[in-house]
Formats: sequence, C-alpha cells, structure tokens
Amino acid sequence: MSLLDLAKQSQGGHGLEQLGQQFGIDEKTTRSLAEQLAPTIASGAKQKARAEGGLGTLLGQLMGEQEVSYYEEPAKAASPEARAKGEQFLESLFGSAEAPRQIASAAAERTGASPDLVAQFLPALAAMLQGAMQKQAPDDQVKGAMGAIGGADKAGAGIGDLLGALQGGGGAGGLGGMLGGLLGGGGAQPQASGGLDSLLQMLDSDGDGSPLNDIVNKFT
Repeated sequence: MSLLDLAKQSQGGHGLEQLGQQFGIDEKTTRSLAEQLAPTIASGAKQKARAEGGLGTLLGQLMGEQEVSYYEEPAKAASPEARAKGEQFLESLFGSAEAPRQIASAAAERTGASPDLVAQFLPALAAMLQGAMQKQAPDDQVKGAMGAIGGADKAGAGIGDLLGALQGGGGAGGLGGMLGGLLGGGGAQPQASGGLDSLLQMLDSDGDGSPLNDIVNKFT
C-alpha cells in the first residue's frame, strides 16, 4: 500500500474530499492534487532516509501521535496550526522553504488548480500524511530503530553494519532488510509484516513514481 492509498482510505474514502472542501477545491481536483503531491512527499521522505543523518531525523518526525488526528479528521489539517506543522514537516524533508513552493506551483500547473489554493493545500496534506505515517509506525518500533541507528553511529559503522544493527534491533522488527532498498545496502526485502516495515515499503514504492521527482531531486 502506498502513502497515496493510505490517504485515500481516510474517513472511509472521504478524507481527501473533506480536506479539499476546506479550501473550496472540488473532489476531482483534490484527488488529482493528491495523486501529484502524496508521491512527491513520499519521495522526499525516501531521499531523507538515504541522506547521511537523515534517517534519524525522519524517524523523529514519526515519533508520537501529534498529527494523527489530522489523518483521522482531515478537516482539522486545514487549520493554521496544522498547516504550520505541515510546512515544518515539508521543510524537514526537503531542507528548504523554497521546495514546497516549487512543488505547489508545479502541481497547480499540472492540475489547473489555483496556485494560491494549492500553496495552502500542500502543507495541510503534508500534516495529514505525517499523521498517517505516525499511525503506521508504533513508537516502540521507532524507538528501537533510533536506538539501533545511534549505536551504529557511535561505533563508526558503515551502511552494512548499520543495517545489521537494525536487523537485530528488537523493536525494529527486521527493519534492516527493509532499509536495504532505501539506503542502497542491498539484500532482499522481506514481506511487509505491518508497522514500520510496511511504512518504509510504502515510501519506497511511492517515491520511485513521483511525477515531480525533478523538483524533489533538486532539493534532496
């Protein structure tokens, strides 16, 4: 299941529509925007996980459930507070405040939506998707993965050693094999068993198909 698929499941399939209504965007345009933007956000998360020191930062964004309500009740994601959190999440992924603006502009051009509305919709969608990822990543698995990363870093481990540490990282639940594809460490990826493993597969499958990858790659 991709991150886009998860977004489409919110509120029994009506979550995206409810979010779009908060900005006066019709259902068809909302879904078109989501099809452009959700894979782009997933691609940014994937690239963040691959960057030096980026995996720990990404996992930190998935700790807790502060944004889960934005996934479960998408209308809340349109609030100024939620959009501010969404902007912070996007800037964390892309390392620049300019990237979200360029992504929104490109998505508006592709869908024919108002650039101003897309610029407001994007951080709201980001907050919603951050909540979706938090819901898919139990804290015990995130903490286990972050602990394994910290231990490998202290030991001066390379990518292979880091993956080995994650593989045996208790709460990480075989996360090392799953991260092999994300970090370029090789090895077969096991079947998803739920939780963080499923989340990382979701990011990997979405990221490769992002229609706005040129923008993503420019900033990651």
